Amino acid sequence: MERPEGMPVIQSLEVMCGKDHMDVHLTFSHPFEGIVSSKGQHGDPRCVYVPPSTGQTYFSFRIAYAKCGTKPDLHGQFYENTVVVQYDKDLLEVWDEAKRLRCEWFNDYEKTASKPPMVIADLDVVQLDFRGDNVDCWMEIQAGKGPWAPPVSGIVPLGSTLTLVVAINDYRAFSMHNESVPVKQPSPK
Repeated sequence: MERPEGMPVIQSLEVMCGKDHMDVHLTFSHPFEGIVSSKGQHGDPRCVYVPPSTGQTYFSFRIAYAKCGTKPDLHGQFYENTVVVQYDKDLLEVWDEAKRLRCEWFNDYEKTASKPPMVIADLDVVQLDFRGDNVDCWMEIQAGKGPWAPPVSGIVPLGSTLTLVVAINDYRAFSMHNESVPVKQPSPK
């Protein structure tokens, strides 16, 4: 069967991976009147992300890792959820799409996407892999013993105690320590 003319098409699908959920941003070429839900979860209103007859082109929704059929990897390296894009509000048809969204965590924190086709319930499932969110970190030199000392804002006299603070925004993933060190005068040659 041929896809009906004028039917909306997915223009972009982006996923931001969080600690306990994924944020999905979905854009269609024309107003979308169908339904978007997690595979096998259309009876649970919390797992229907786009209700029927919405008529918008942009949708943003959140999928929790602990709900709506999201499956974790046994080794804790990814979470995945298959989302069904049903273009008709009542019927599942051959041109409907299933997208397997996967949030992955590796040491390199780079975001990639791949699309190998798979057949699930007579739909071609396209798997999209996304890397986990980057860890925000920053560095600051402080005057005195830190980590709560004021930042250095000018010239520092020799012998002053300074603290180099390296900070991150995720205390569950990493462990950090700080150390205060006095500034020493270089030895003459």
